[in-house]
Amino acid sequence: MKSRTSLIRVQRFQVEEIQRRVADLEQMLDDFRREEEELEKRVRYEQKKAGITDEAHYAYPTYAKYASMRRDNLAQSISELSRQVDAEREKLAEAFEDLKKVELVDESARSRAKAETRRREQADLDEIAINMHGRGAAEIG
Repeated sequence: MKSRTSLIRVQRFQVEEIQRRVADLEQMLDDFRREEEELEKRVRYEQKKAGITDEAHYAYPTYAKYASMRRDNLAQSISELSRQVDAEREKLAEAFEDLKKVELVDESARSRAKAETRRREQADLDEIAINMHGRGAAEIG
């Protein structure tokens, strides 16, 4: 009984830990996406300001080149982070499934224990009734 309770506690902790990691990764992903959008806006602004959209042009704004490179790096980071989020979500699904299995086993064991307790109590009551009936018959006879 105590080992099942401990196992459930450990499983819940694992699920919660993975949930925290997923939330952290998703927050980072959102931050990267916002930064990527901001860089895209800055690049468009610099291009509009300079009147040049061709990155190979000799007069293309230096900041726009930097922002484009940073945006491309962010896109790679977003892709990698997305894979990590997917992997963590799979781990979370597995951990949650394991937790449910342990909880079902525990619930089943508790139900069996309750049924056994009720059976014993009923057997005790039946024995008391038989003894009382036997005494009543002996007193009459």
